[in-house]
Amino acid sequence: MKSNRSPVFFLSSMLLALAILPSALAVTASAQARQLTLADIVIALRSNKVPLPERNKLLTEAVNNRGTTFSLTPEIEKELSGTGADKALLDSIRRRTQIVKVSSVAASATDQKPKPEPPKVVPAPPPPDFSFYEKRADESVAKGDMDAAIADYTKAIELNASDSKALKGRANSYFTKGLYSPALADLTKLIELDPKDAGSYARRAQLTEKQGNADLALEDYKKAYELDPNNEVAKPVVERWRAEQAKAAAPPVIETPVASPEFVDLGVLTESMAVRMVKPAFTTAALQAGAGGQIIVYVELDANGNVTKAKSVSGNALLRPGSEDAARRSKFKPAMTAGKPIKAKGRIVYNFVSKS
Repeated sequence: MKSNRSPVFFLSSMLLALAILPSALAVTASAQARQLTLADIVIALRSNKVPLPERNKLLTEAVNNRGTTFSLTPEIEKELSGTGADKALLDSIRRRTQIVKVSSVAASATDQKPKPEPPKVVPAPPPPDFSFYEKRADESVAKGDMDAAIADYTKAIELNASDSKALKGRANSYFTKGLYSPALADLTKLIELDPKDAGSYARRAQLTEKQGNADLALEDYKKAYELDPNNEVAKPVVERWRAEQAKAAAPPVIETPVASPEFVDLGVLTESMAVRMVKPAFTTAALQAGAGGQIIVYVELDANGNVTKAKSVSGNALLRPGSEDAARRSKFKPAMTAGKPIKAKGRIVYNFVSKS
């Protein structure tokens, strides 16, 4: 029957077997083939060259053919299960160990010939300790795999609850993933283990601030700054807070209002400044006398531009009364200061041309 597996799959399977299981491809491998170590199996299970079921199958065949250098203790079984070992692989390791023991007993009972000393039994390697998981977690962080890092940091902490390095690593991994609550719990534990660690206070302040509790965050920032005034996270926050406190404590600046003048001097009032500019006429007496020349009338205006006072100060006496009367009947645009209308002063210049 034709196989559905692609040539690439078979090539990957062969490469895996050649890389981690020397001499395991042949069913008739010799009894002298090297036994598999715990490290061989762990490394093979973590390989991504072929799917995990295929890795388990190849490893099971290799264990059946070659045996292992270790016995399957509960700790090792837990480690292998966590790394991806299936039941068939675990059973083959367990069964292979039993077969080796039974075969040794049967051979010693039936063989009457003198036998050489049995080979030294290589003791099974000790189960991984917390430093193993901590190192592997650090490697996962370097690769950006925060999930794997958190899993291994957790195993390290289970084996050594006071491992501050693993606690800090897990807290940072949680922080990177945006899992603020578990990260906060780890940082609080770190501070309990080392109350003088400024970095843990600063990181906890960041987390608390992200959760919306600015007051608690400030207290942690201040504590971090107290322990280390050069802490890059806490220093700018605390210095900004101190500046705000100093500003709030400073007495308010009272601005003295500038008194507005009662009048503003507009100078010569022209027709462009007027709403209505009344021009004086010659009186009969002025015409008979041939009067002419310039008449200057000083005026005062109210805030609406109305002329409230008019007084001529120069010119022919016959032309002054008419000029003052014309000035009083004129009206000007209101003078403004600071955006408000104000009283004003000015002068109107009338020019009379003699009729003689």
